[in-house]
Amino acid sequence: MMHDVGRTAKTRQFNLSILSGAVAFITAVSGNVQAAEIEEVVVTAQKRAENLQEVPIAITAFTGDNIKESGVKNLTDLGRYTPGVEMHNDTALQPTYSVRGIQTNDWTVGSDPAVAVYVDGVYTGRGAGAEIPLTDIERVEVLKGPQGTLFGRNATGGAIHIITTKPQADDSTQLSLTAGNYGRQSSDLLVNRQFTDNLYGRFSASTNRRDPFADNLAGGFSVGDQDTQTYRASVLWEPTQDTEVLWRADYGVMDQGSALRTTIVPSLQGETDVFGDFALDTPTIEDRDSFGTSLTVTSNFDNFTFTSITAYRDFDAHLQQDEDGTANPDYMFGSANTDDQSQFSQEFRLNGATDNIKWTLGASYSQEEVDHTTYAYFTTGSVESFAVYEGVKAAYPDLTQTEQEDMAVITRQLLQQAGREGVASATFVYDLMLQTGQVDALLAALGAPSTVTGSMLQADAVVAQMMAGFQPWVASDTPWNESVRNTGDYRSSAIYGDMTWSITDKMDLTVGARYTYDQKDFTIETAYGNSIPLSLSGGPVPLVDGDGNVIDVITFPEIDLGSQLFGIAFFNNGQPVLDSKLSDSWSDISGRIVLDYRWTEEMMTYISLADGFKAGGFNSLNFGPGVEPSFDQEDVVNLEVGLKSSLFDNRVRLNASLYSYEYKNLQELDLVGTPIPSYNLRNSDAEGTGAEIEVQWAATDNLFIAGNYSYLDTEFTDYQIIEAIGETEEDSKVGQARVSTPENKFNLMAEYTVNLASGGEFIFRGDYNWTDERIGSITDRTRIVDDYQLFNLRAAWNSASDNYSVALWVQNLTDEEIAGGYGGTGAAIGASPAWRFMPRMYGADFTARF
Repeated sequence: MMHDVGRTAKTRQFNLSILSGAVAFITAVSGNVQAAEIEEVVVTAQKRAENLQEVPIAITAFTGDNIKESGVKNLTDLGRYTPGVEMHNDTALQPTYSVRGIQTNDWTVGSDPAVAVYVDGVYTGRGAGAEIPLTDIERVEVLKGPQGTLFGRNATGGAIHIITTKPQADDSTQLSLTAGNYGRQSSDLLVNRQFTDNLYGRFSASTNRRDPFADNLAGGFSVGDQDTQTYRASVLWEPTQDTEVLWRADYGVMDQGSALRTTIVPSLQGETDVFGDFALDTPTIEDRDSFGTSLTVTSNFDNFTFTSITAYRDFDAHLQQDEDGTANPDYMFGSANTDDQSQFSQEFRLNGATDNIKWTLGASYSQEEVDHTTYAYFTTGSVESFAVYEGVKAAYPDLTQTEQEDMAVITRQLLQQAGREGVASATFVYDLMLQTGQVDALLAALGAPSTVTGSMLQADAVVAQMMAGFQPWVASDTPWNESVRNTGDYRSSAIYGDMTWSITDKMDLTVGARYTYDQKDFTIETAYGNSIPLSLSGGPVPLVDGDGNVIDVITFPEIDLGSQLFGIAFFNNGQPVLDSKLSDSWSDISGRIVLDYRWTEEMMTYISLADGFKAGGFNSLNFGPGVEPSFDQEDVVNLEVGLKSSLFDNRVRLNASLYSYEYKNLQELDLVGTPIPSYNLRNSDAEGTGAEIEVQWAATDNLFIAGNYSYLDTEFTDYQIIEAIGETEEDSKVGQARVSTPENKFNLMAEYTVNLASGGEFIFRGDYNWTDERIGSITDRTRIVDDYQLFNLRAAWNSASDNYSVALWVQNLTDEEIAGGYGGTGAAIGASPAWRFMPRMYGADFTARF
């Protein structure tokens, strides 16, 4: 549901319950004397295998078993369980990953992600290629805060590292099948073979299919279904005891309907509802073919280890969406994005250690080639709706966006009933002609006295003469399609190093530095491809003074002025043709310094100061006179204090962190501007302060409880005003919170194992998530996504031999109606949609191992 800004009593009560629950939890733990303990988790966040509890970085790690038992299928699912992380994505081809409020919301190719996603050490350059099925995964590591000294590409927000399972020294086969409601059918086949004493292979094939969970009342096509196939192969060769050669390859196919977005404008909804059935007129498409391969060579020498990772990845994608969320022909607005991307990367790394120093040196190079086209589909009828909406916004600026949109729909209907179809478009075009001096030029061409200017003409009289051309033009609902194409050739080079010095047997000092150089060549190509009719029916037009009083009359002849090329989606600030080749480069030295102290064998604290860098880029959709084609690099400085502890004989694991960051030149995409709103990427400054707590408790040999909590407060500290598109200081967001960042988030999990006399076991698991309210729209900050809660349950049986497993599960047990976000591109014509989280899903898993 959606409500006005303001903290609710429910939120305040929940915060108090967290505190009281934490006190009760610690009291219970201190009195527990069971012999259970928590298993060690090994991570490679510092490019060496280490116990998670010994790494002075804020990391949340998920093992393959964690992922499966939580019902997680992709990174978007994983975000719900990760403190400080939000991944509210309704489409796999335009995902946004937010870590501690740091994210990039640009779906085009002019910028880079703020959160770097790696698959087996290989950076995935585009979000459209990052969202992959999490099957046959060894673990996923979510590193929070600026990264760069230990990874091949830098990132301002953090890094997500997906590590697939390597071939093992055994012969095994595993088949998993899933069936569920809404026609859910999934399968995972895993084959592992040991070919010789030093050669191993692994192959997996996964499919995932599901029908839509709502009906299209307009008929013709379905929306929101799933259909993916993923294939992975890897070969591990150990030519000597000190050398390992690992080849990996993956291929994926996605062929499904795209996101389900339904209008939230009351007068457009009819029988549809965000949480019910829908009516759309633009077929949704989400297709992708992806391929990746890498070769990792690791050699151990006497004093160091050498690692080389050579990789190539590419994908072709096509995403088409209904942007207005209706089947109303007056608001027809569809979009499509096509991508053709390829990348090559090479990384060399040296790791070594002495008695009191651990060190890493690395160098990396990557080259990415992209070809991206964005399409916008309208009709002349939806152009009229746009013009009506712009008029309503100007007349009623104090209304909320939803109220403005609803009033625009009603106004459009009244104009149709009055036979005045086209008057809004004619008025909008006439006002634009006045602003650009075209009316004055017309008056001169018609021989009007030099003392007569366009501002003296009575606008209603001129618009009435223009209606002869606009009325049939709007009523025809002629298709109005626009596009913009981008190409890019991006190169990035870096050298980096990291060293940990054991000052004493309890204190370590870590220092890391990185130099990055990014070079980008970019093109943008778009042109007005549609025209508007310009004609005058002829007749007298009153001349008025500044107070509106008639002072004279001028007579216009009947005249056909022809058609004028025009653009709505890609207005380019009035520039009819945009064909630019741009080039720029950015460089930076960034790094980190960390001091950690081990108070006991079980407890460590650390303090770190790290800064991150992300290269600048280019406005991909449009720019024009007075609008910069490129934008500056991002910089983040993060100060953090953390605790990692294993308490009560390793029965309790308690990790916590407090952090504060300053964000300079935040790159943010906004739909803004007059006379025609356009997507522009601006630079702004922001800051954030937060805290995260993660607790695990092995209460008994049979009962395991875990939970996490995160707090985040963000606000803009500086906001770039783009005067060329009509912005003023009133548009500044300084002091306001960032969009889509909840202040509080809480997760709780409990798992109980019942051992059977036969040797098998039953495992019962419950997951609970509560997420605070958040701003749900970049175009209207009063659109608030309410706080919500999710319950998931799972009951599994494992045979004594562990050869067979059966599980029953349900996600979103209480069938909560949760909005994922509001607004979007449809807001440009006054038809904002919304999308929802999945309704209740349930099913069964069967696994056989041979």
